[in-house]
Parts: sequence; C-alpha cells; structure tokens
Amino acid sequence: MALPPDHLPPEIERARKLEQAGKAQATASDPRASVWVSASAGTGKTKVLTDRVLALLLAGAEPARLLCLTFTRAAAAEMQTRLARRLTAWVALPDLELSAEVKSLTGVSPTAEGLEKVRALFARVLEVPGGMKIQTIHSFCQSLVARFPIESEVAPHFELMDELTAREVMAEAKAQVLAQASTESGPLGQALAKLSVWVNEDDFDSLLSELLGRRARLAAARRTHLGTEGLVQALRRRLDLAEGETPTRILSAACEDPALDDTSLQAVATALRSSGSKTDSLAGQAIASWLEILESRPERWETYLSAFFTQDGTLRSRLATKATLNALPGADAILAAEADRLVAVRERLKAATVADASAALLRLTGAVFDSYEAAKRRRARLDYEDLIQISRSLLEQPSIAPWVLYKLDGGLDHLLIDEAQDTNPDQWRVVELLTEEFFAGLGSQETAEDRPPRSIFAVGDPKQSIYSFQGADPNEFLRMRSHFASRVRQAERGWQPVDLIHSFRSVAPLLQAVDAVFATAAPHDGVTFGESWRLHDPVRVGQAGRVELWPPVSPEERPDPEAWSPPLERGGEMAPRARLAELLAETIRGWVHAEAPRPGEEAWLDSRDRQVRPGDILVLVRRRNAFVEELIRALKQRGVPVAGIDRMKLTEQLAVMDLVALARVCL
Repeated sequence: MALPPDHLPPEIERARKLEQAGKAQATASDPRASVWVSASAGTGKTKVLTDRVLALLLAGAEPARLLCLTFTRAAAAEMQTRLARRLTAWVALPDLELSAEVKSLTGVSPTAEGLEKVRALFARVLEVPGGMKIQTIHSFCQSLVARFPIESEVAPHFELMDELTAREVMAEAKAQVLAQASTESGPLGQALAKLSVWVNEDDFDSLLSELLGRRARLAAARRTHLGTEGLVQALRRRLDLAEGETPTRILSAACEDPALDDTSLQAVATALRSSGSKTDSLAGQAIASWLEILESRPERWETYLSAFFTQDGTLRSRLATKATLNALPGADAILAAEADRLVAVRERLKAATVADASAALLRLTGAVFDSYEAAKRRRARLDYEDLIQISRSLLEQPSIAPWVLYKLDGGLDHLLIDEAQDTNPDQWRVVELLTEEFFAGLGSQETAEDRPPRSIFAVGDPKQSIYSFQGADPNEFLRMRSHFASRVRQAERGWQPVDLIHSFRSVAPLLQAVDAVFATAAPHDGVTFGESWRLHDPVRVGQAGRVELWPPVSPEERPDPEAWSPPLERGGEMAPRARLAELLAETIRGWVHAEAPRPGEEAWLDSRDRQVRPGDILVLVRRRNAFVEELIRALKQRGVPVAGIDRMKLTEQLAVMDLVALARVCL
C-alpha cells in the first residue's frame, strides 16, 4: 500500500519535492515562451535566471542579442560568474555528463554534433564585443545615452556621478539657494520665511531628500504646468482656493462674516457663564471676550475655537449643559449653527495653509533643483535618475525613437529582468519601450527559424519589494505582468506564468510559522497586493527547526526617589535594548559553553552531530542601530567569540573620529 505524501520517508519526500521544483524551474527556463515568474525567497531565482540564459543559448539565441537587467552590480557579477562557471565546465565534461546537463535544460538529448556546439558556446560568449549584456538598468541606460548622446541632448563626454558626489553637489546647490533667499525679499526670501515657520533645518533636509527621490515627478509636473508658479496655481485650484485667498484673509473674513450672529452669541455667552458649570463658564468667557473687540478677533481665534472644539481639534459632542439650555432655550441651535460655520472656516484655513506651505516648499526646492541641474550641466555630469529619465525621453520621442529602436532592435531578441518587484514605473516604461516591437507585426517574427522566438522573462516577488526605494512600486510588477501577458497572447506566442514555491533555504517550522501568520486575508493584503497568499513548500524535509517567540522587553520599573534625598547614587536602570542584548547573549553563552550536551538539547547541533559553536550562529537584525553594539558588547563580556558588525560607517567609529580630530588640530 502506498504511503500518503505526509508519511513518506524524508529521503523520498525530499526527492519528490526536488522533482516538482525542477519541473517548475524547467517551465520557467523554456526558451520558446515568454515567462513571468513569481518566486518566494530561497526558491532559486538566480538559478532559474541562469538556466534561462543557458537554455536560450542552447536553443540557438545569439549571445549578443540577450539583455539581462539585474537590480545590483553584485547580482550582475554573480550572474556572469555562474554562467562562466557552467560554460567553462561544459567544455571539459565527458559526453554522458554533458548530455545529461543539456537534457535537464532542454528536455532533449543532444546529438554528437549538438554536443560540439554546446562546447563551442563558451567561445561564442567570449567573442561577444564587450561581453554579454548582463547589467543593471542604470548601467544599460548609461550605455544607451553614451551611444546616442546627440539624440539624448547631453554632452558626448558626460560622466556619471556617484551617490556621494551627487549629495555633495546637491548640498552646494542648497547652500547657494538658501544664502540667496536669506538676503533678498523677493519670492525666494518670502518662501524661506514661510517655510521656516513650519520646519527646522533638519526637517527641511529630510523634505529635500524626499523630494529628490521624486525629482522626476516634480520636474514633469513643473513642465506640465509651465514652471513652479503654474504648479502652485494648479495646487490652489485643486484645493478650490480663489486667487489671493490666504489664511490671513480667510481669518479676517471669518471674523466679520455676515453669517456671524453677534447678538445671539452674546446672549449664549451670558447664559453659559451663569450656568454654574465650569466647562460652560470657560466657553462663555471665550465667546464673550472674542466678540468684545472686533479688531482683536484674529489674535483670539484659537481661544474662541476652544469653546467649540477639543484640544485635538474634534468638535465637542455637547456644546452646552442642560442648565444653559434651561436658562436660554434655543442656545443649542445657535451654538450648532456657529459650530458648522467654524468647521467650514477651519477647512478653508487648512487648505490655504497647505497651499501656502506647499508653494513655499515648491519655490525653494524648485530653485535648489534648478541650481543642481545647472551645476551638473556645467560639469557635464549625470546622476542615476538622469540616466533613466533621459533614456525614457529618448525612446518616447516620435522623431528619434524609431531610429534608436531600429539600432537596438537589430541587436536585441530577449530581455530578462531580475528582482522585477523593485523596478520603478519609469524603469518599467524603458522596458516597455525596448520591447515594443517584440510582439507587434513583423517585429515578432524577425528571429530566424533556428533561433527561439523573441521573448521577455521577469522574475520577482511583490512581497519582497524594497518599498519606495528609488520609487519602487510593487503594483507595477502586477500591472506589467498583465500588460505583457496581453501583448504576448495577442501575438499568438507562448506565455507561461510560473510560481516557484519550493524553498531550498529554510526548514519547515520557519516556513509554517510564516504561513500561519499570513493565513488570513488581513495580514497579507499589504504584501501580496490583492493576490492570494502562496504557501511555502520546504525541500529540506526532516531537518530540525524551531520558532521561539519572546515577549517584548519593557523598561524596568523604578521606584520614585524620596522628595529630599540627595542624588548620591547613579540609577541602575537598563534600557530595553540593553536588557534584550543581555538576554540574547546569555542564551547564546549557554549554548556554546554548555558542558557535555546531549542530542536533542538546545546546545546540540543535530545536523552536525556536535555541540553548537559560535560560528554556527547568525543574528539577524532589522536595523544596524545601538542594539547591535549592545549585543556585541554583551557577547564579548561573556567570552563568546563574535565577528562584529558586517557593515559600519567609518566616520562614526571612535578611532576614526579621534584620527580626524587629530588631523584637524595638525592642520
């Protein structure tokens, strides 16, 4: 009798899952179809990408006509290394082994002549001018702009600025604009004066950095509305504000509004003050003092509002007590009418304030960006964002794009995108323009008969997206999947959506814990963007693992000191992060310093059949903050060898700060 899958021996169950994972990966590598892969972490995305490239080469694709876009230069280097390693190994592999590898990728056993072509692939790849196109999107756009500098309207000798240089140039532009604004009384000076009321210098830097990340959108909006002033006017129209409608004018008009019934409100104020209720009395006093002198009403506006609104700005549920209503029947109607008027006035004031603050920010940041752009032009420099925007603009120009696409089209048949969930809308637009002719008219049939049809391949996972990094929008991953599915099917070509769910990285207990957390709709809606949650299927069957939830560490409770006790002793209070570091370090010390542990105990590593060693432990943190330093200190105090922080800022290290201070003194 056959055993159900859940009761198979671990070796057989592991082999079964490896076979299932292999079939999914083979489908993703099919060179005859365009493929869109949704892959969870640890499911072999890089392997699939490498296999896809190899399968295309084995199917006859020209190495120079492949473009693989990766997210980082490290990922590009990893891809190139893996390809070189596989192709190099194929040159020397015995026929039987090489035939087996080729069959695993293509599903077909090669002939003797086919094996010779496989061994020649390494030389074909080496002969590609400049090597195979495995690049980041920015690197590709840089080469595109460098190839068409005149059409891109950039200096042919342009240089790319790294992030540090870009920050320095931006800092210079900001300093220049702020210096100019602080010495003039024109629009810039007024913008700086208004903005300084709302934000300090640090907040302004944060706002500037935030807008810098959306510089392309801001530039497009300014172009659409013919400059910063046009954008400001568009913003005011969106907020339904008339010309010249400022917070000051709105407030002045509200204090003299014909709808304001001074006589009735005065009577209500008298009734409130005589009601005997403290709350009513304070409200009555606020209303009476505000009504008393017309000229001082704007200055007393906030005090007047306190009679109708709570401290957090919400309308009071009860504007008068029963005693006031008995003293003046109809007082509730008078107060309710005034409250409605004040709610409308407050909304207008908020809109006008937002418009004023936004206008000041737009004028100041617009001037900073203009200065930044001018500095780049003087130095013939481009930054990373420029590469994307110039490439997009180049490919969208009706008079130039056909020529550029013709030159590129002749050298591009297959486009592969890694970490597609972190591709932002502008980058997707570049991809869309590059593949415009892949599935349209004759362009879809341009590949030779002995080559695979033109295709697009993308691999990613929306729930792994680095949200907002460089404008990443995981929704674009799903939108572009629908876009390309439609294009490919209209061209009557193969389209394969593939889900990779078999995890090679984590053990079952960890994956089951994750799946349990996201079993219901509410938690996973924010990471799957309307799609169903894909359960993980671990390949590491029968291997141990455990998820342990620790309660949050709260600050220690300390007794209040006696009123007149002198501060002779320093308090022994420990911050929560320090206490957590101590607890974690003590737990690790117990594992590595345990005396004669036995199998099954925490200090015993079953997979190696020995005691746990310091090198077996990896501590993952969400942020490299002060907790990391506390943990390293706690481990060292307990004699546990620790490698230290994997990444640090040199300028924040005490030894480096001392050397910098010494250098300044010497200079």
